[in-house]
Amino acid sequence: MKKAGSLVGLSVGDALGAAFEGLKPENKPVSDIISGGVHNLRGGEVTDDTYQALSVAKSLIKHRKLAYDETALFMAESFRIHRKLFGPTSARVFEAVLAGKSAFRISKEVYDSGGGRTNGSVMRGAPVGIFFGPDKVRTMSILYSQMTHYHPVACECSAFVNMMISCMCRGRGRREAYYLALSGCRNEEVLGELSKIKRRELTPSIDALDTTHCALAFFMQGNSFEESVSDAVSIGGDTDTIAAVTGALCGAEYGCDSIPERWLSSLKIREEILKTAFQLADASEK
Repeated sequence: MKKAGSLVGLSVGDALGAAFEGLKPENKPVSDIISGGVHNLRGGEVTDDTYQALSVAKSLIKHRKLAYDETALFMAESFRIHRKLFGPTSARVFEAVLAGKSAFRISKEVYDSGGGRTNGSVMRGAPVGIFFGPDKVRTMSILYSQMTHYHPVACECSAFVNMMISCMCRGRGRREAYYLALSGCRNEEVLGELSKIKRRELTPSIDALDTTHCALAFFMQGNSFEESVSDAVSIGGDTDTIAAVTGALCGAEYGCDSIPERWLSSLKIREEILKTAFQLADASEK
């Protein structure tokens, strides 16, 4: 099932890339999930990419709609437990949420001070694409992004990826999904850069647009889940997030059965991921 495949693919990409985050390019495809990385995780452990995506998914399963406060609290609770894994923008917001403050208010303050363009909302966004149909997904993606990343580039990148996931989960091919996402994009910078993915140099930074471009390039030019995600990890830099977004796109195109069993069986929280993925698929809009 493609809807379940997208969330599972996100988690597998995350686990594969976690050991290589912040390192130099491998210059060859990465074939195995191993231990290590900046957080010294065991092989098969996941990062905040997966924990945030699971929080979004569980709220959607429970409420069948966007529940602002509870979604923010779910993510904040993951932050409380796995604090070391979270990036600076999300950490600032979730610290405030745990103190009883509004996620949207702090997110807007971060943006007003010149921040909020990092990739945190892009990496966790797949459940929004899985759940909402193409007619709603852009609007909902922007709202979900604004919880932590109010910057319009981050919002639009999240919407772009989620539009593709929404379309592919509902039977569209990847090229049609890509062009539909381009046609719906309302940010000139994002549109300009993502319309030339073959001509733009890959930059594996934590910037939302750089991450989205890298993931799209590996997804659109690859021929399988394994090829695209392996190549995404080999680029170095923010590998867990780039591979997570690539995995979410690949899962929506190729489905759960395309994910190598050796990677899937390595996940430390495999059962929770699979259960949540299939529950979200069942609850999602047609």
